[in-house]
Amino acid sequence: MRLFFVLLFSLGVRLAVAQDVNFVKVYHPFINKAELLVVDANYKDALENYQKAFSVVPRGFMKDYFNAAVCATYLGDATNTYKYLLEVAGKGISLDFIKDETAFMGIQQDPNWRNFEKEYLVKKREFDLKINKGLKDKLAKVVERDQWFRVRGAEAFADTIVKVDRRNATELDYVFDRYGFPGEDQIGCGDGGMPIIQYPFYTVIRRQTPENQTINFSNYLITAIRNGRITPHSATHIMATINGNDLFFARHVFKIMTDESLAMQGKPFATKLNKWVFRQIDAADEQRINEMRLQNGMETLAEYRKKIIFALNDNRFLFPYRSYVAMWSVNDPNIASDYLEGTVVLE
Repeated sequence: MRLFFVLLFSLGVRLAVAQDVNFVKVYHPFINKAELLVVDANYKDALENYQKAFSVVPRGFMKDYFNAAVCATYLGDATNTYKYLLEVAGKGISLDFIKDETAFMGIQQDPNWRNFEKEYLVKKREFDLKINKGLKDKLAKVVERDQWFRVRGAEAFADTIVKVDRRNATELDYVFDRYGFPGEDQIGCGDGGMPIIQYPFYTVIRRQTPENQTINFSNYLITAIRNGRITPHSATHIMATINGNDLFFARHVFKIMTDESLAMQGKPFATKLNKWVFRQIDAADEQRINEMRLQNGMETLAEYRKKIIFALNDNRFLFPYRSYVAMWSVNDPNIASDYLEGTVVLE
């Protein structure tokens, strides 16, 4: 009886600790350091920072376990490569995805790889059995409803789409209130075993723009960041849309593409066309924005740009930052000029 009480007490303590962990303060600062070290190809120190991050939370994010495994394999550290890949399996990612990744081609010749494969498949099956299928199905139905009329003609069904967006917002509000904001450990992070960086239901949240807003989901998103249910970058990117302002400069980098290069030749902005650019701001504003970003688990804008360049050019790591940039096709010189005024080419 005493042993049972001790076990129960121990479990209660672990659950309380898990609920009290603030990912913004204890986890993401280490991840940001690790990612910047990856950009600099300092895999040893990067791995140490990933390990520090994992040690202070119940479970880390799939992308971070994957990146830690990549660092480990480049260091010739098979033990930690296998260890962190098994954590990736425990997030619902297929073995086929891992085997196709460039970073893990070499280790597949390791004598222990066969046993690792078996262990990976067991861990993946265990996760598939424990995810909240009811919650996942509810979210899938909301996404399906969101798309049904849009793919059949957004203009023709405009009035109906407004009603659908209201219904979806109300349903998501109910789902989030009942289950909490859905994260990797609740619904997995793989579509057919392939990694998902932006869940489809994020798009449904983005429908709640200030002009067509039934519910503002900002409070859910802020709580989800703290509780490790969503990354700060994904959350602030969504909030930029639903609040009508990009306070954290989540959409900092973009590209204006054009087929009318001759028509725009000689214009002051011509050298910025078809290139990644960012809007330049004065030092005081950048410092203020940096402070806000750091307080919310992100990096400075200069570091953010550094990560974006890396993500756009290197596919070995799961860096989500390429999904936060925007591209627009513009053939009107006046519109292109408006977009590119005050920007700097990202190098």
